[in-house]
Amino acid sequence: MKVAVTKVDSYNETLVAQGISHALKQLGGINNFVSPGDRVLIKPNMLEGMPPAKATTTHPEVVRAVIRQVKSAGGLPIIGDSPGINGTKKVAEQCGILEICRQEDVELYEFQKTSEYAYPQGLTLKRFTLCDVLEKVDKVISVAKMKTHSFMGITGAVKNLFGLFVGTDKAQFHLRMKARHDFAGMLVDLTGLVKPVLSIVDGITGMEGNGPRNGQPRYAGIILAGANAFAVDLVMARIMGFEAEKMPVAARALAAGLAPRLEDIEVIGSGKSVKLEFKQPYTLESIEGRLPSRLVKLGQEQLTQKPQIANSCIGCARCAQHCPPDAIKIVNNRAVIDYQKCIRCYCCQELCPADAVKLKSGFLLKTVRKLTKH
Repeated sequence: MKVAVTKVDSYNETLVAQGISHALKQLGGINNFVSPGDRVLIKPNMLEGMPPAKATTTHPEVVRAVIRQVKSAGGLPIIGDSPGINGTKKVAEQCGILEICRQEDVELYEFQKTSEYAYPQGLTLKRFTLCDVLEKVDKVISVAKMKTHSFMGITGAVKNLFGLFVGTDKAQFHLRMKARHDFAGMLVDLTGLVKPVLSIVDGITGMEGNGPRNGQPRYAGIILAGANAFAVDLVMARIMGFEAEKMPVAARALAAGLAPRLEDIEVIGSGKSVKLEFKQPYTLESIEGRLPSRLVKLGQEQLTQKPQIANSCIGCARCAQHCPPDAIKIVNNRAVIDYQKCIRCYCCQELCPADAVKLKSGFLLKTVRKLTKH
């Protein structure tokens, strides 16, 4: 199994096009993935309407290059995602992807209607309610952003597919699957259902620290591509300096025999030797799997990091509006968290425009970490 890693110095249109082309040629060319007449969903990361320089979303020039590749194979590309905040069109306009759709004469499909999709072999879920776009296309290409993630450690080709859930449907999974292990299992099942034919990751400038929104841009100068989304994410995580096979999604996929071991992946391309050290999200270190589950459940209040509201809170109510268990209220223009309801999904931290949600470890969690390191 191959994963191509190509060096790309900047988001210059020509350089990005050359980088994508080079990566795909090493995988046999775009015709290995797209046939004439195929309707192809190109699924970028459009988490929120942020300018490209923030490194929150897939860069528009990467989307352009993939559109042109699909067209060159005779495919019919469409672009779509379900952002965490605001509608698809508004977010696409703010992050520069709408203008690319206009210039390339490609439809931007707004994820609004849903359909039911059965997946009887699922590890965690046997049925999904996803955007109806999957009924309208023949193939899916995941075009992700290389970022850290406060809940899953990293977000790449696999986590990018979570955007196929429409709007507030995403929140139910934080309520139903509070543990990383379970949420990761859902993502593994989602990937098995969707079966993206190609996964591409924009790693020219990624995000480190408290991603996927409130981290810091980190230049990496690479684009990754491969036929297996799990393999692409494993290589990406290793390049970022993480223990790739211990990432929650990778661990679940490996245990189920759905992902290759790193040692079995052939990494090719001009960027194959790139090694970096991304700052980890503060929540990455988890006690799940290091203590008996009954103790974790009994000590959930003390054994997880609590989101706390900093003085920089602007009282915009975004966290309250998007909190899955409705644990946040706005009191005197400031967010207040009800910790009896809080499920530690960190959606508030992910979506806060003022970066006012800080994650704090209690005394017991700090003690457990010290003990389990020895």
